[in-house]
Amino acid sequence: MKWEVRWKILADAITDLRKSGETIPFNVINDLRSAKIMLEILRVDKSRSENISRLEEYLSNVEAYVLPIAKDRFGEAYVNNMLRIMYRSEKEEAEVGFQTRFHPNLPREKKWVRIQITDEMPLEIIERVIHEESLEYRIEKDGYVLVYGENEKIKGFVKRMAEILHGAKGK
Repeated sequence: MKWEVRWKILADAITDLRKSGETIPFNVINDLRSAKIMLEILRVDKSRSENISRLEEYLSNVEAYVLPIAKDRFGEAYVNNMLRIMYRSEKEEAEVGFQTRFHPNLPREKKWVRIQITDEMPLEIIERVIHEESLEYRIEKDGYVLVYGENEKIKGFVKRMAEILHGAKGK
């Protein structure tokens, strides 16, 4: 997660600044601690956008203080190295995120969902519902079935699969 890398770099910079004799204001330390707490919260629940906004705000506040002070104390090369590491982590995360959401040879106008083949949900049941809903599919190397088609049919597929799964667990 890019925020963890960013937090770690800023925490290390604050440690370096303290070792060099710099006094760090309480609000900067407090924002760094609050950012760490928000990171822990986001590990559990990424769905609340206000948590992400708050984390970004805390990290930006710390960064706004640390970067100019670190430049004065340690030079431009130190700050450039910090920024290079942060940029690299963001770039790597963007590439990984892109790879997981991209499915080659899938028409753009089609909606899709992936379902894992398990003992509770064998391929035969998945294929039967796919055919009943008039959808298309392909089996992927990672043990998932990529099901695609019109939006309403995908919704119907998901609903049917949930009913089958809940029915199997209820027995």
